[in-house]
Amino acid sequence: MFCNTAVLLATCLALFSASAAQAFRNCEYGDSDAWSAATRYTVSELDFDDVTGIASGTETIYNYSNTYPGDVGECHVTYELSGSYVAGVEVFVLSATRTNFSDTCPPALLSIEYPASRLQSIQIQPMRDGSATVNSGDSGERLAEGSWQPGKAVYKTGERCSIF
Repeated sequence: MFCNTAVLLATCLALFSASAAQAFRNCEYGDSDAWSAATRYTVSELDFDDVTGIASGTETIYNYSNTYPGDVGECHVTYELSGSYVAGVEVFVLSATRTNFSDTCPPALLSIEYPASRLQSIQIQPMRDGSATVNSGDSGERLAEGSWQPGKAVYKTGERCSIF
């Protein structure tokens, strides 16, 4: 019992102390502390109905940066999604309303990067094995990989590093 508790405590301490280094694990620069850097990825879940064409869901964007105040380094923003779904071509046209964000998000980041509401369109290509590729409905750019089943899609973008 003591050994399990000690391992759990050591793991928790390692995670908390390594959070700054892990935030930049996908940056190609050796010393990200010398630069202003941020890592970002998005996790989304959509529910939709083939008959009614109604779609809804959530999108949460996670940001890690070495320029946030203090040692926090993390900010996440959640949008509620609602709109329409076109069966057969798997196109979604969605309104996104910001409903939540962490108190560690810098106000300037919220006002510049994450408006209170926005529009977005995506096209999902489902595969027979249940996987899916998510593309921008506007540009066709590949955005994410995920899973697809009747009435539900879940996807996550890759982590992107920005050095500025």
